[in-house]
Amino acid sequence: MFSSLFEIVFANFGFWFNFALPVASALYLALTHKEYIWKEFGIQAGSTFVFVVLIYSLLFSTTTDLIDNEYWSAKVSKFEYYEEWKEEVTYTESYSCGSSKNPKTCTRTKTRIDYHPPYWQITTSNGEIVSMTRSEYKTASNQFGHKEVDIRRFDQVSWGDGDKYVSVPNIIIPTSVSHTYENLVKAVKSNVVHTKVPQENIDLALKDGILKDYPTRYKDKFGAPKLNRFIDVTGVVKADYINPLNAMSIAIGQVKQGNPIIYVVNEPRSFTDVISQHWSKGKKNDVTLVVGIDDSGLIVWTDVITYTNNTDFIVDMQNDFLNLDMNKDSTKILAIYKKHVMNGYIRKEMKEFAYLKDNITLEWYWQLFIFLMNAALTTFITWKFLNNYDRKR
Repeated sequence: MFSSLFEIVFANFGFWFNFALPVASALYLALTHKEYIWKEFGIQAGSTFVFVVLIYSLLFSTTTDLIDNEYWSAKVSKFEYYEEWKEEVTYTESYSCGSSKNPKTCTRTKTRIDYHPPYWQITTSNGEIVSMTRSEYKTASNQFGHKEVDIRRFDQVSWGDGDKYVSVPNIIIPTSVSHTYENLVKAVKSNVVHTKVPQENIDLALKDGILKDYPTRYKDKFGAPKLNRFIDVTGVVKADYINPLNAMSIAIGQVKQGNPIIYVVNEPRSFTDVISQHWSKGKKNDVTLVVGIDDSGLIVWTDVITYTNNTDFIVDMQNDFLNLDMNKDSTKILAIYKKHVMNGYIRKEMKEFAYLKDNITLEWYWQLFIFLMNAALTTFITWKFLNNYDRKR
């Protein structure tokens, strides 16, 4: 991920401008001031490079939409509780010794007792580690039982603790864990992927409640993270889609690297563009089925928001749900959805949008901020070197 970030930084004109000016100034001083030596030029050039790389990386990561999160679906493999324990640590300490006329630095070996607090965690089938609370672990262990596992540590000084307890569920518990990635599409303010829905239309839809923000995560009673992957803004759908979608997400996530979401509306098909723009087309692994229904719950149109090059998959998804009832045919609807995703969905790699890197920029005021900071740093370093009287003796 960070290699792509650095590519974006190095592709930015402002980066090279902020690097070139101080270096050119330092080079001029090195050539015209005898007291300014080449070693100091190297130090100033290196300091400038490190500064602009760090500040540009920080601002691209925090002030743009470059850093995003996608959600990987899996299931709980086990719950674990690690007991508290105490460790004896041996370390070396430096102290001043000798006399005022002949100062010295001596070392001595000391020991201390470090306390390791207890913690609880979930391990998913993807190998992800998710923290959980004591009460959540208790809920899991009460339902599934647990076994003690002895952990031997040569440096442990406490007794009767330091072991772990493992609880393995006997039911499938879906999980949805957040993973960071670089969303090149979202970071670019304007490109061919973005739709052009007026902002006032989006604001009005949000106010009316027919447009919702991207799904949020929540924890179940065991502490397993889940995604609110079913959104119904009509109030018509009474069938349970949440639990079957969570269960379905395990197979779709592990086999197709997809993230299933269903959004139900009572609006024209063009409303898909409103959702797509407000969600910035969603995450790179989302397969969002937008379902338009009438007042009775019958499906009148469907559409898909996803990153894929398989247009046949999108067309099939748009045509295979018509006239099904969201309440009476929920099992059939979910089966069709899963069939199409498992057979036709091919996740589009974000590297296919690498051409957008050159178009990801910072706002002008951040560029000005960097320039002023860089100018102040350059002035300070130059002043310090030109007034380094100890070196001149």
